[in-house]
Amino acid sequence: MKFYLSLIGSIGISLLLHVQQVSALQVIDEENLRYVSGQSGVDLDLNFKGTIGRSFFETDGNSLNIRNFSIDTDGANDDAINAGSDRPINFVMDLVTRGTKSGLSVAITNINDLDLKFDQFNVNGDVSSGAVVGQMHSFGGLALTNINDHGGVTDLNVFARGAYGEEGLQIELNLPEVVTLNLSYTDYGSDNASSADDFSFGGDVTLNNFSIANSVDLTTGKNSKGEEVGGLHIGVITQTGDITLSNIRAGNQAGTMGRLVINGYSMTPESYLTVQGK
Repeated sequence: MKFYLSLIGSIGISLLLHVQQVSALQVIDEENLRYVSGQSGVDLDLNFKGTIGRSFFETDGNSLNIRNFSIDTDGANDDAINAGSDRPINFVMDLVTRGTKSGLSVAITNINDLDLKFDQFNVNGDVSSGAVVGQMHSFGGLALTNINDHGGVTDLNVFARGAYGEEGLQIELNLPEVVTLNLSYTDYGSDNASSADDFSFGGDVTLNNFSIANSVDLTTGKNSKGEEVGGLHIGVITQTGDITLSNIRAGNQAGTMGRLVINGYSMTPESYLTVQGK
């Protein structure tokens, strides 16, 4: 498995990393780092506002491309206007082992108004290194804004699947009791020069006691025209929790479509999702 990261252009920002404790990373056996005491690792605060022009994740010759990924760790405040007003996110990181698997364990706290915006996703359809010039075969654009953990702790474990002779990742995410965010998705139309034929969908999301464990890999594939577009394959190990989507908005309508509530959500290991661009 290979991971490549390219920064296109100049990112005119500074990373304010207030490192509270830095020592050698040490492999540990505990699943959740925040319950471990007396272990070495990295404890840091991150305040970041900037854009990554292009990045891509590759496995077995297939690549997931992301264009213009912007991050603001506190979208409600701006240090450039009021110095010291931004609230940094705290990360506690260490290496973790579980059986034959090794990976990275991260405990995340102090998520206040985090904004994550992706201008474009595609698989095996991005070979240029310049600005986005077209949306053909794109999965569209996604914005997750005003993400708030309401004082809870997010546990993230990322394992390499190489121990099984496979490529890809196994990602485990245990969210706090309550996480809220705003969701906005844009499906780009065929006219790359205009946004008139773009379609948008979104709403306000609340996740309660949400936990996921997925395998993530890239696949090859063709669309209805026989064109090679590739895809993203997400295999479910386990997913549980409650989901509420309120103030649902679609297209250019002035009002909302109401609210969707899903309680007792659970997926079994036989489930999977494969996404391909058109």
